[in-house]
Amino acid sequence: MLEVVRTGIEGFDEAFGGFCRGQIIMVLGNAGSGKTTFCAKFLYEGARKFGEPGVFINTIEGKKEFYRYMKGLGMDFEPLEREGLFRYVEMLTPTSKDALMNLSRELTKHALECNAKRIVIDSITPIFMLGPSIEARAILHNAMKNLVRELGAVLLITGEMPMGEERIGHGVEEFVVDGIIKLKLEVPEAGAPRRIMEVLKLRGRPLSRAFYDFEIGPPLGLRVYLSGVLEELESSIDIEDKVPSGVEGVDDLLGGGLIRNTATIVMGPPGSGKTLLLLTLAAENTLRGEKVVYITFEEPRQQVHATLRFLRYDAEELEKRGLRILSVNPRAITMRSFYDIIQGFSKLTESKGSLLIVDGINSLRREFGIDFHRAIRDLVLQAKKAGVTTILSILKEREAVSEEAVTHLSTLADNIVELRINDEGQRIKREILVLKARMSQASNMIHELELVDGRLRVR
Repeated sequence: MLEVVRTGIEGFDEAFGGFCRGQIIMVLGNAGSGKTTFCAKFLYEGARKFGEPGVFINTIEGKKEFYRYMKGLGMDFEPLEREGLFRYVEMLTPTSKDALMNLSRELTKHALECNAKRIVIDSITPIFMLGPSIEARAILHNAMKNLVRELGAVLLITGEMPMGEERIGHGVEEFVVDGIIKLKLEVPEAGAPRRIMEVLKLRGRPLSRAFYDFEIGPPLGLRVYLSGVLEELESSIDIEDKVPSGVEGVDDLLGGGLIRNTATIVMGPPGSGKTLLLLTLAAENTLRGEKVVYITFEEPRQQVHATLRFLRYDAEELEKRGLRILSVNPRAITMRSFYDIIQGFSKLTESKGSLLIVDGINSLRREFGIDFHRAIRDLVLQAKKAGVTTILSILKEREAVSEEAVTHLSTLADNIVELRINDEGQRIKREILVLKARMSQASNMIHELELVDGRLRVR
């Protein structure tokens, strides 16, 4: 029975359970993709959480630079070194077969001296460049494989992938390693950079070949995000338990209100009343004692307060009662921060009676590109699992939202409410229509949405 070694990397162990003792794992990627940080996190958490000594052999970077960079990410190796739980070995890049043999001897020497259970060689690429692949394969088998089996250790080796190329590596890795992890940094022309992990091979583990987002930064150093990837879809719904909109007449259109723990999309052109509807819903449910979080990607916080006052609500009083208002610059949000929002609300809303209202998700479409629908899907599924009712608004131009957007969002939403603007000669009329309402007897009629004395109502 193989002994499982937990990496200590948040998200990775939840997905794969860790590695097994005696394994060699190759971590591949382009320059800057996070290979060194991934391996450092493996050693750091092994020493800190599990008391397992580690050795880091680096053929590229000096010790001072390594320590300084990792400390900035929240990983301080100096105390671990003083305790004998970590050893950093600087080695010149091998330039000959003699230097290659010296690397093998140094690896064995340091690993045995500290009884290492976790070992890293960063990078293995220079070794493959010294001679025929059969020699590199022999060195890996004879020196490294025997060593990790004798010590009951796990060895991580990093390899460079040429920029812009997708090939796995040097043609020998798949024959001598037990696992292959590929890291990639995508920098789009517009929007936030994205770090992606793909586990191509891991002996003893079933693989879905799914892609995982991960982020590098303090205080965790490195973290893998699993939202919506492996988790079973869960929700708890009682069709008799409904959340009122707070707008006169809207609940009648919805068949009594929004069923709790469902997802609703409100779409319409500029000026159709989306923000007014969402803020009314947020205010009225806060006054009823619900936990409400309101996020806007389009307006500053001060403008949200001003709009609440226009709707005849006391914004400061609502916040005292628990309404949380977050104004987020969409250009500053990354996949990491977006999933932090998801997980944060999952922890925040541990009891029944929680609403998450997001105004202007089309801003995320511009930033996330093709990842937008996956991000919104994860948001909706995590919210349902946490017992949160979600209401999201998206801009719909007068002509139409793209067919692709409508198709994807309609499959995610339990309810779709469309707001329209109808020109009638000298008068502009706002209209409301329920396009979709799962599990409800919704109206199929188009009604006028009026703003009277600072309050919305349906005629």
